[in-house]
Amino acid sequence: MKKKRKNASLHEAMRNLWKIRIMLEKGYTEACAQWMVHRIEALIDHMQYGHAVIAYHKQDGTFKLAKATLLPYKADFRKEYDITKVTGAIAFWNVELQAWRTLQIENFLEWRPVC
Repeated sequence: MKKKRKNASLHEAMRNLWKIRIMLEKGYTEACAQWMVHRIEALIDHMQYGHAVIAYHKQDGTFKLAKATLLPYKADFRKEYDITKVTGAIAFWNVELQAWRTLQIENFLEWRPVC
């Protein structure tokens, strides 16, 4: 008798990809990487409807705080934001710079909602 393989949803596959990337790049435990994945997913969900302050490290290792949102995404790119397309970097609109920026998933530290 053949066992049916349980197909992971696209979101679950994306979460696993992020978790593996974080563990490989930073050497974090699975529990820590899972926490980061949960927080990143919550951040992206929030930025689609509001603003957030993101704490992260830039590629050169410097600490960065940015007020970010995804509100202008549809107008600028003429398509809906698709979280399943995020593989290594998160695009966001930097409110203070009035420009699109990215951060590497493994360099994310924390976020908080802002008004």
